[in-house]
Amino acid sequence: MRASEVHRALDHISNRFALCQVISQSVRLLHKSGEPMEITVTRALNGVECGKFRGDVVTLVPSVNIASGILFHPGDAL
Repeated sequence: MRASEVHRALDHISNRFALCQVISQSVRLLHKSGEPMEITVTRALNGVECGKFRGDVVTLVPSVNIASGILFHPGDAL
């Protein structure tokens, strides 16, 4: 259930605003066309829970855009 996933994620990022920002950024990086948004949000919440995504933006920016496979650098605009 989504509520339990949110509460587990809040154990790692206690500030609710910061959690929303991290989830929003990670969903933008993880989302694939044609996939339901709910699945992507769940993957992002699970990523926070296991420590894959944290509150710092540098952690959220990979060297390859996962959704499209396009290379970009952390300073580039998404």
